This record gives sequence, structure tokens and C-alpha cells, in this order.
Amino acid sequence: MAETYFLAGAATRSITPVLGERPVFLAGFQRDRRATGVESELYVRALALRLEDRAALLVACDLIGLSRPDVDELRPALTRFGIDPQALIVTCTHTHSGPDTLGLWGPDEATCGVDLAYLTRVKQAIVEAALEALTFCCPALVRGAMARLPGYIANLRTPEVVDDELAALQFVKPDGEVIATLLNLACHPEVLVGESTLISADYAGHACAAVERAAGGTALHVSGALGGMLSPATEERTPQAAARMGQAYAEAALAALAAAPTAEVTRLELRRARLDIPLHNPLFERARDNGVLRPREPGAIVTTVSYLDLGPAQVGGTPGELLPRLGGQLKQALPGPCKVIAGLADDEIGYILPDDEFVVPADYTNPGAQYEESMSVAPDAGSRVMSAALGLIRGEQ
Repeated sequence: MAETYFLAGAATRSITPVLGERPVFLAGFQRDRRATGVESELYVRALALRLEDRAALLVACDLIGLSRPDVDELRPALTRFGIDPQALIVTCTHTHSGPDTLGLWGPDEATCGVDLAYLTRVKQAIVEAALEALTFCCPALVRGAMARLPGYIANLRTPEVVDDELAALQFVKPDGEVIATLLNLACHPEVLVGESTLISADYAGHACAAVERAAGGTALHVSGALGGMLSPATEERTPQAAARMGQAYAEAALAALAAAPTAEVTRLELRRARLDIPLHNPLFERARDNGVLRPREPGAIVTTVSYLDLGPAQVGGTPGELLPRLGGQLKQALPGPCKVIAGLADDEIGYILPDDEFVVPADYTNPGAQYEESMSVAPDAGSRVMSAALGLIRGEQ
């Protein structure tokens, strides 16, 4: 009987926009913020995992987010290579210094900010990186660790609720050579704020570069439950500050991994579920009806959650920006010991609040303290997403 090996592979593609051909509208802050330069490159980073006839593909993009219909367009390409189309999980780092890929940050509120030619390039890059990672899979072991990154994260909504825990997974060849390192932290990549017009992967990109320099292989950052909002705790909003935060993040992750033993992966199970969330947000309704947002089905928001179990580590995928209370509940439900919350996984539906914390804004166009509510699809999105996600972990779906 042939011996079965767990396999891992990784690949990257650049998705840095070309400046000068057309305006590049930067996402995340005010509208009509046009890119004037490049602080750091943007990438698609793919991690492929295989065990027997099962596969999982985790892709991290240096983007504000991607809508589920756009992600679903990529799945048929996997079928042609004998891979289950549902094996693909596409996450976005949520950098606020990358091109608008959702539509909300164009020149005005009535105009979509997405460059369709650029979006096509991104989709091609995701498929290429995923298939290359699969092609170059090799026998691997895994080590995982949890650590803290104190002093770098603040909660702008609820200051006393901060999740500064990071997770790190490293896939290595039997001889110790690093194939890939997965980094996970709950904090908006927005050291560079709205005054900046530079394209940047922010602290997340700097962290990946630092890990690759120190350890080799490919590094990818997956954003956790960064709603709330969890933001960099720095008054200095410069590329240098982003680099320092990225370096600190990388060093904390690598130090934790250095103390972690390697283990064999004998389980590779990926489950997912779809759910409907009735849309109750007049801003989103108007943007969808006017063609500002990327196209979706009419009616309720159809989205997805996922659960990847590797034995010593798990990845819980959610379709937007969980507030940290919900992130803590989801993390607690993961069996561990290494627990990864993958936010903005396969979709971006905005902030996902606990139902009991949701206060309907009196004016969605001027929400004040209810900013997160004004950027959420519905008051009950939290309970719907959490019910589906926890059901996957418990094996109920």
C-alpha cells in the first residue's frame, strides 16, 4: 500500500495597478481618492494543501475585498484540473490603499469605482497562483503557534475590546525548508489613511516581506475579526510606520513559530455553507440598484462561510468584518491549538455586528456613532453568520 503524504505548495502573482492608463480609485476612505504612486507592491498569494484526493486552496489578495459572485466566477477553472471548485477560499487583506474592487469609492456616489480590466487581471492572477501552488505541492509538515502583538491595535468603537492575538502556521519540507507561512491578525491595514494617495499593502504587506526575508518561502496575511473597528494604534501615518508595524508582527509570529514543534497533517477537511441575509440597508440597496456595487442576485444577500480543519489547526472563514466579540466566540469554538479566523473570505458584506449591539442609524448618510451599522447589510447579519459558522464547526451542516 502506497504511503500517503500531506502536500503543500505556494505561489504569488503581482496585482499592482499600472498608473497613468486610467484613474485608480483607492478604496476604504473617501470617494475620488486617486492613486499617485506606489509605496509597496500588491500581491495575490496562494497556499495549496493536498491530502489523498482532497485539496484546499487558500488565497490572500492585497485588496479591500471581493464580492461572492466575482469569486464564484473563478471556481470552474479548478474543475478543469480535477479540483473540487468549492476547495477555493479567497480572502482579502482589506488594505485601504488598494484599488476599489467593490464599487463604493468611485469619483462620486453614483459612479462605480471598479476598473473592470483590472478586476479581470486580478481574477486571472488568482487562478494562476492557485494552480501554480497546486502544481508545485511537495511533502510537508506543519507547525502552528499563537502569540500577542501588544500596543499596535486599538478599537475605535469599543476601546476596551481589543484582540491582539495573532496566529501563525508554517508549512515546511521534511528537511526544514519553509514552503509557506500563514499570518493571521485582526487589524485594519490602514496605517496609511485617507490623506495618502499611495498604493500600499500597508503593514500586512510589510509583514509578509519580513517573514519571507527571514524564513524563506511565501508568506500570506489573512485578516481576522477586524470589525469594531480594530485599527492600528499609531499617530504616525507614514510608510515607515506601516513598515515598523509589519516588522513587529513578523517578528512576533516567527518567534512563536520557532518554539513550536512540527507535526504531521493527517486530516484535511473543508466544509462550507451558504446562507441568505435579507438586505436592510438603504445605502447598499441604492448602490446595488444604481449599479455602483458589483452585481449580485436580486433580493437577499447570498453569501458563504467555510471551515478548514487540518487537525492541529483550523481556519474559520467568514464573509466580512466580524466585530471582535463575535470573533472571540468563533475562535473559542475552534478546537485548536492553532486557530485562524479568516475574515473577508469569499465575500465582503461589510461589518458583522452582534445583534444586541446593532443600533439602526437614524440617518444612514450621517450615522455618527453608528458608522459600523451603516456599513452592514442587516441588523441580524451577526446571528445568521455565526449560526452558520458554528454549525460548520460542530459538523451540523
